[in-house]
Amino acid sequence: MPARFIISLPALVLALCYLLMAPARTSTRKVQSSSELPRQARLIASDSGSEKWARFVTLGRTLPSGTMLLQQDASAATGGSVLAFFQRMSDSSWSTGLHESRYAYDLIESVHVWALCLFFGLAVLFDLRLLGWTMRTIPVSEVARRLLPWTAVGFAIMVISGALLFSAIPLRSFQNIFFRTKMILLMVAGINVWIFHSGVYRRVTSWDMDRIPPKAARVAGAFSLVLWVAIVLSGRMIAYNWFDCDRQPQPAIINFLTSCVPTEAEH
Repeated sequence: MPARFIISLPALVLALCYLLMAPARTSTRKVQSSSELPRQARLIASDSGSEKWARFVTLGRTLPSGTMLLQQDASAATGGSVLAFFQRMSDSSWSTGLHESRYAYDLIESVHVWALCLFFGLAVLFDLRLLGWTMRTIPVSEVARRLLPWTAVGFAIMVISGALLFSAIPLRSFQNIFFRTKMILLMVAGINVWIFHSGVYRRVTSWDMDRIPPKAARVAGAFSLVLWVAIVLSGRMIAYNWFDCDRQPQPAIINFLTSCVPTEAEH
């Protein structure tokens, strides 16, 4: 899979989301007294008849007088313009309609999982060949020729569907420590792919038929395998709200890593 494709596709999808959100309304929330500003509850999973994951964001209680929402407090801190952008995405009719849809969110999530299975399964097969653990009699270039096009298809669908899922709950996702971990690991995986294809794979003709590829290829394959396992794990953990901004108090390091600024009442 071309490294440039891996690195540039997420940026293109996010840019498309921005263009979709730009005409949408933006809301300027002001500080109000506790009698005027109840926290707004949003149901993330809309199929009440199923047992799949569901949660509410900012339930129930009212804000103390003179305080602001966690995300708004964070907007005044480092990275506030980024948080404001994702707040605008969250307030858009597109985002609201998607996460409150009865079927769309579930269908997109299912497509994301299917694409993940396609991509991850084929990527693992190629990594195992680089490690010399399977398909030893098949040339590495032949394995790449057969697997990588379908791996690229799975990756493209996975990124597009993942961006749509992100756009349904952008602010909560952006401030989720597991989402941030996943994004960092994705960048590292893209760098690993670029180093492999621009380095040892250019000389594949000299070791194409080797049952055990050279050390540089084995290291790239092992690193890729570990990274994608960690990416899948961190992606799965995004669904859990252990470290969400609205679950205070949290350790100071967690609030720092997620750009959360608790109100005085929540310390």
